[in-house]
Amino acid sequence: MAALFRQGDSRRRIRLDNCALAGLLVSLLQLGAAQARPAEVLLLRHGHKPAERANGMTLNTNLSARGWLQAQHLAEIIPACFVRGRRLRLASYRFDPVTGKNARSYQTLVPLAVATGATIRVYSDAESGSEADGRQLLADPANGGALLVIAWEHRHLPELARGLGWEGMGRIDDADFDSLWLLRYPEAGGAPQVTLLSQATMDSQRCATGR
Repeated sequence: MAALFRQGDSRRRIRLDNCALAGLLVSLLQLGAAQARPAEVLLLRHGHKPAERANGMTLNTNLSARGWLQAQHLAEIIPACFVRGRRLRLASYRFDPVTGKNARSYQTLVPLAVATGATIRVYSDAESGSEADGRQLLADPANGGALLVIAWEHRHLPELARGLGWEGMGRIDDADFDSLWLLRYPEAGGAPQVTLLSQATMDSQRCATGR
């Protein structure tokens, strides 16, 4: 009887050890996934665009002069206020190199890329796969612990946000060229904390002015 008791006790210990090991593996996987994520993601729409014609078509596919100034301001604001010694990663909505369609998202990031030396990664399938692109950006180990700045076409920004783990982004107003959305990812995992920012307000903050 004593021998049988010891054998059963040993089996229980094995089962308990297996459960503990499984729990440890789950914890390690969760920790690895959290570490692979960016520390923060800054979402933005492209800068201001030219006025429209009567038929609804834009005069050109580039940023307006005001939009170009916005892009230059972002090249100052983002390194001063958000980078904080971390790696900077840049991602852009797709554009057509022949017609220039949707080029404004890329153009908005160009001054920032020039100022920091960061490379702009363009997502060619963004028009039909923004949510999948968001999941890919979130899981890419190259973005782990980095500040990821994403310029996107405003109608597809909510889809991208879902892929990045934020379900609650609403429709972006056609006239909104000022908003920035900062997503902070907890180290333990889970949904990001979201802060709505204003580029115009950021222009006057201490980090942006060097005070």
